[in-house]
Amino acid sequence: MTDKAWSTWSHQHSTTPTDLLAPRSALELAAQVQDAAASGQRVKVVGRGRSASSVAQPNGQHLTLDHLTGLVSVDPQNLTATFLAGTTVRDANKALGYYNLAFTNLGRLDEQTLAGAISTGFHGTGLGYGVFASQVKELSMVDATGQALICSESQNPEIFRAALCGLGALGIITHLTFNVVPQFRLHAAERGHRYSTIVPAFIERARGADHYEFSWFPGSQEVRTRRLTRLPLLTDGYMPAGAALSQARRYGGDHLLNNGIFSALSYAGQKLPTAQPTLNKISNWGKGNRRYADYSARVFTVARTIPQNNMEYAFDVEQFDEVMADLYTHLKGSLGESSYPLVVRTAAADEIPLSQAYGRETFYISARQYWRRPHTEYFTALENIFKAHGGRPHWGQFHTQDAAALAELYPLFEEFTSLREELDPAGTFLNPYLEKVLLS
Repeated sequence: MTDKAWSTWSHQHSTTPTDLLAPRSALELAAQVQDAAASGQRVKVVGRGRSASSVAQPNGQHLTLDHLTGLVSVDPQNLTATFLAGTTVRDANKALGYYNLAFTNLGRLDEQTLAGAISTGFHGTGLGYGVFASQVKELSMVDATGQALICSESQNPEIFRAALCGLGALGIITHLTFNVVPQFRLHAAERGHRYSTIVPAFIERARGADHYEFSWFPGSQEVRTRRLTRLPLLTDGYMPAGAALSQARRYGGDHLLNNGIFSALSYAGQKLPTAQPTLNKISNWGKGNRRYADYSARVFTVARTIPQNNMEYAFDVEQFDEVMADLYTHLKGSLGESSYPLVVRTAAADEIPLSQAYGRETFYISARQYWRRPHTEYFTALENIFKAHGGRPHWGQFHTQDAAALAELYPLFEEFTSLREELDPAGTFLNPYLEKVLLS
């Protein structure tokens, strides 16, 4: 037994597992799964707890991949790299950097495990780039019988595609092989604009950029855009004059503003909600306009130390104008609702059954709330709008959808649930969240 309670980052979900399993090899993991299945116990593999939903909440034995980490192999010629599944995105970025390689696209956070990131739909932005899982070439997983499966487009292809956003319901991933790219730089341009200038032209602007997004405090007439442009590396050993100082200023500013001053502003908003509109203006003003360039992983990702609750929904890009118009109408008087802006990003269409971007070019609207503040009323108001437009919820974030509703949103939903039933008929990998979203 373990006396250590488990909780998500924002402390929204917590439990005390019956036992803590920490295998040191894939063989040991397989044996632990076999033992659990034989005794009728459930096993839930848990990453870093960054999900705002209870998708990874243990309901029985808590299995951690903390000992299954690191780079297994790298092939610079064929541009592939294999990692143990418990490796964090941050550590994977560092490992790839040693070989002058990189992931082609990343989201803003990097503390998730690789397995957790792909299993819940982790993504960055850019209409020319898919979700993070679309970079996976092959994976190995242990099924509910303890059998090891190798999955790719040529081996167990149906399981492979489903496991790329498998919610941990199909098996426990042990290894992941990614298609990677030569290391590159990103030039970032961040600046404020009028809402009326950016939003009507957002999809056109997104098509004209490598990676493009904007953030908006509901009710404000201002938005902040972030455009990332892919650049080749500079000549070895070359660093322009002032680059070290510029980099120090950027990292210092990011840490001080995002994890220092912003924390204080969020706490003040919790204590005095009527002051939130003013605090949001201060937050927007403090970020200013800036341009910089660095190695890709250092620009894609940003350190975040302030716990938060999250909700995100995804839509067909063809719906952008109508969804944003509905949001603007309903939220224009809600400037004080959150200390975080809504963030709008995009992704290319993919063929991953439970990916939010399955079968369509996609745009996402992400909402956040400071962890000490109530979030249910705010998120429910947003979700009502999102559901009215047939949005698909992020699996790792707040939503209230059940299996019946989700079956209408994902064309291959029944194929996924049938495969899950075939691979895990006893529900060894299920928990209450998965029962709600996958079992009709």
